[in-house]
Amino acid sequence: MRGVQSTPGHLLGLAQGILPPPPCSIDLISEDGGSFAVSFCGYEDNMILLHAPRLSARRQLRVLARISDERRGGYEVELEIADCFFHSGEQTLVHAIVTAVRRRKGRRLAPRVAIGQPATARIVASASLPTNTDLDVRITDVSATGLAFSSQRPLDPGDQLTVHVELFDRPTAITSRVVRCDRAPYGRFRVGCEIRNLTEHNQQALAHLSQMTDSPSATSDRRQSSDAPTLPPAEQPSADHLDSRRAAA
Repeated sequence: MRGVQSTPGHLLGLAQGILPPPPCSIDLISEDGGSFAVSFCGYEDNMILLHAPRLSARRQLRVLARISDERRGGYEVELEIADCFFHSGEQTLVHAIVTAVRRRKGRRLAPRVAIGQPATARIVASASLPTNTDLDVRITDVSATGLAFSSQRPLDPGDQLTVHVELFDRPTAITSRVVRCDRAPYGRFRVGCEIRNLTEHNQQALAHLSQMTDSPSATSDRRQSSDAPTLPPAEQPSADHLDSRRAAA
C-alpha cells in the first residue's frame, strides 16, 4: 500500500475491502486503554457508522481494528471518532473516519529470547486498572518488537504499559501495548505485548542477543559472555498513543 496517496476516500475504500460486511460486531483497541466491542452498521459520507458503548466512545478518540482473514492475512484499520450521537442509554451512534490501513505479517517480526526475568509493569492506560498501578510480573521472552510476561492479574488488549526490567545489567523502561492475554498454569496469565519505544540501538542489541541464542556456540550465561551486547541508559518512557497520522502502509 506504499506509494498511494492516502486520501480519506482512498483509505475508506481500502477499509471496505478489509472490514467484514455490516451489520456485524468488531472489537476496537482504544488509545484510552483496553478494548470494546461495537456494532458495525455501515458507511455514510466517507465515514464508518458504529454503535458503541457510550462510556467508551468520545470525539477524537483513536481506535484500532485488527482484522484477520485466513486467506489474505491480517490487517489493521485505524479510526478516529469524528462525532457521537445519542442512541440509547448505554449506546451511542459513532461517525468515524479511517486514518490508516496497514497489513500485519502473519508471523513474528523478530525471534524472541527467553530470559525469565522479574520486572515491574506500570499501567499507563487501562480499561480495568487505575493509571500508575504497578504489577509484579516475570518476563518470559523478549525481542526487538515484542515481549511476553506472566502476571497474577489479567490485562485487556489495548492496555498500555511501561515495563521496567533489567537487561544486560542495565535498567530499561519499555513502553508496550497488550495484544493478547491468555490463562496460564497455577492461576496466572500470559500477556503478550508489542513494543512501542525501543531505540534503534536497543533493537540491534536484542536482535544480536537473539542470534547468539540461536547459535550452537552460544554460552548458557549471557550476562557473563564477553560478546554480550550493551544497552544505553533507559530512555524516559512516555504514554503511547495510536500514531494515526503516519502514512498508510
